[in-house]
Amino acid sequence: MIAIQPNYAAVKQGLIPLTPQEKMKLEKDGLDVIHDIYRYAKTGFASIEADDFDRMKWYGVYRQKPKESGYFMMRLRLPGGLVSAVQAAKLSELADRFGHGFCDITTRMTIQYHWLRIEEIPTIFSELASVGIATSGACGDIARNVVGCPVAGLDHEEIIDATPQLMEVNAALENNRDFSNLPRKYKISVSGCCIHCAQPDINCVGTFGLRRTVNGVEERGFGIKIGGGLSSSPHLAQTLQCFLQPVQVWPVIEAVSKIYRDHGFRHQRQRARLKFLMADWGHERFLEEIEALLGYPLERHTDFPVIKDQETDHLGIHKQKQADLYWVGICFPGGRIRNGTLAKIGALAAKYCAPGQDQIRLTNKQNLIITNIPEAQLPALKADLDALGLDYQPSNFRKGCVSCTGIEFCNLAVAETKNRMLELITQLDTTSGWYKDKIRIHFSGCPSSCGQHQIADIGFRGAQTKVNGVPVEAFDAFIGGRLGQNRRFNQLLKGKIIAKDVHLFIDKLLHVFDAGKLPGETFADYTDRVKKDEILTALDWK
Repeated sequence: MIAIQPNYAAVKQGLIPLTPQEKMKLEKDGLDVIHDIYRYAKTGFASIEADDFDRMKWYGVYRQKPKESGYFMMRLRLPGGLVSAVQAAKLSELADRFGHGFCDITTRMTIQYHWLRIEEIPTIFSELASVGIATSGACGDIARNVVGCPVAGLDHEEIIDATPQLMEVNAALENNRDFSNLPRKYKISVSGCCIHCAQPDINCVGTFGLRRTVNGVEERGFGIKIGGGLSSSPHLAQTLQCFLQPVQVWPVIEAVSKIYRDHGFRHQRQRARLKFLMADWGHERFLEEIEALLGYPLERHTDFPVIKDQETDHLGIHKQKQADLYWVGICFPGGRIRNGTLAKIGALAAKYCAPGQDQIRLTNKQNLIITNIPEAQLPALKADLDALGLDYQPSNFRKGCVSCTGIEFCNLAVAETKNRMLELITQLDTTSGWYKDKIRIHFSGCPSSCGQHQIADIGFRGAQTKVNGVPVEAFDAFIGGRLGQNRRFNQLLKGKIIAKDVHLFIDKLLHVFDAGKLPGETFADYTDRVKKDEILTALDWK
């Protein structure tokens, strides 16, 4: 083991200068704020202490814009995005009662509410607990909602069903005070999906399905990537050269979690993410440290699959590996769900799913899947979905879109994204309906990249500009991002495109691509082959 002075020990001993955040966490653990939340519900918003606003994030509760408004957002903890019909009804009810009738599916396969007041939080906690849902660890310097493949255990092509491992990791980390004070947020994906849809490349820790042959017998387990992340300094995760048996997934992630807790760069908040520690150490050194904590060596492995295209969301109607059962993926552009729709979907699941198997799964592309539908029930389910106006055969524009919360509610955003995305899709379906190829369009309201704009074919980041001296919303446009084979973050193509012209910019860019592409070439491949300056010249955007 490499001898290193743990940063966490140094922080606790006062051996290095404390950032305000580290001082706050030493004074009171984030999980201990739960008692204060109940007290503040009685004494009111004005009584909340400044540091407790930050600690409340440990329970998914944080202020929406403007911070002095008295309103909060709330994220839930839904490991793997799994929701039953009963839970869907309750989630919808809470949106109607407290959240102005809507909620959002996030890129971490969970639900986010808006317009909540501190006086209502205890009631919401109680109502969620009545259907087995918690919010602990939904935000803050702690392990966030653990994500995976939304069709784990259902997909014919999956390498291994990682549901048991995902649930084990989640159970081990949730409310665990050994890991309630991490350097910063900590994001984990656990999946056996053959296309890596859970995006291990951009998670702090991501396990993925792996096949190998030993003495002529195929064996299935996991590989692991560490150190991915986006925001203003994006990093792609590094693959450890090892093969994990299914029983080793939690022990290895536990070791990674201890390493991050003890050695993450707490003395500099902007470098406190795990991605910076991995970049500093490298995958070989990181593996050494993991093995030292485990007390045994991991099996070395160097043959990793090449994933051509992991950017799909399992939408549409698909046959499951279980006989006579299907899943139906429904598109919610930008993830927004209104007008009791989630309860209606829960009712459809209860009505049409195989007996005792009603299950809805949220996706990291902000969509939703109803599972376990007998073939004989598909026509009736489709008719009911059509009657509700729910789209299970979305256009390429609709199924390829992702959006962060945006300036409507977020204190960091500088541009509207969610409603802009909803408007954009309608515009593109009208003005660019001629385009039939796959395209992924993501919106982030600021450099924090909650809309994951860096990995999109076309990514937009919020900006500001002036027209005739008047400030207006704008977006910087990036092209060519992707994960999987030839993974890379996209590059800035054009800055400060006026928000109202974004659909025109996209249409013109797609015309440039359509005119210059080779037979069968995807947008990502095109941006690999053609220089950005050539694309910009052909675009001729003033």
